[in-house]
Amino acid sequence: MKMSEFNRSEYYENTESLQSYILKVLTKMGLGLAVTAAIAYACYYSLISYGIMYTFMIDMYPVSTIGMLVAQLGVCMYLSVRLTRMQSSTANVLFFIYAVLTGITFATLPIYFGVLTVFQAFLYAAVMFGSCVVIGHTTNVDMSRFGGLLLGALVSLVVCSVLQLLIPALRTDSFTLIISYAGIFIFLLLTAFDMQRIKEFYRVSAADAQLGENLAVYGAFQLYLDFINIFLKVLRILGSRRRN
Repeated sequence: MKMSEFNRSEYYENTESLQSYILKVLTKMGLGLAVTAAIAYACYYSLISYGIMYTFMIDMYPVSTIGMLVAQLGVCMYLSVRLTRMQSSTANVLFFIYAVLTGITFATLPIYFGVLTVFQAFLYAAVMFGSCVVIGHTTNVDMSRFGGLLLGALVSLVVCSVLQLLIPALRTDSFTLIISYAGIFIFLLLTAFDMQRIKEFYRVSAADAQLGENLAVYGAFQLYLDFINIFLKVLRILGSRRRN
């Protein structure tokens, strides 16, 4: 075999392996969203039919809400800190536990915003998210250079959101819309950024199957969070328009 033929075959093999890895990450992310949607629907149905979820929310609120938020934060932190030292099965279980918890907390969204609004927000978020996944996968721009800026923007967004909760004067529709539009822009950029990082995960874990699997879960988790945040920001915008 000629050297050019060897390099070409090696290139195609690496490309196919990378595509398989990315497909695995996106599949895990999709399964996480499916679990969240299924749990959210089941709990929503239980709420409107005055089932177990209704009793749980009435009897335990706000303890239940705070407890689930703390549990979500705990899973997120543990998955991030222990990622390289845990078994792949544990990483997968933690990811899907987070998806279940998110589904439970999302059960009230159709009640507050309306089923049609939630469905529209999901479609809009899916289109925007999918577009940025493609951009992140195909662009030749090194987005790692913007990691610090994106982190700063994300922290600023969180600070503004907290201030809005604490300061009554900031609880206006206009300020909510500003935060929501800014959040969509930031998380769309983070989607492209995370998509590019997944390709780097593949390269650094080529010789370690378990690390590769753990990083695949982590990549799916990051994309999952990006989508969820885009969805919530779009939902707030549509909900604000619906009320007006």
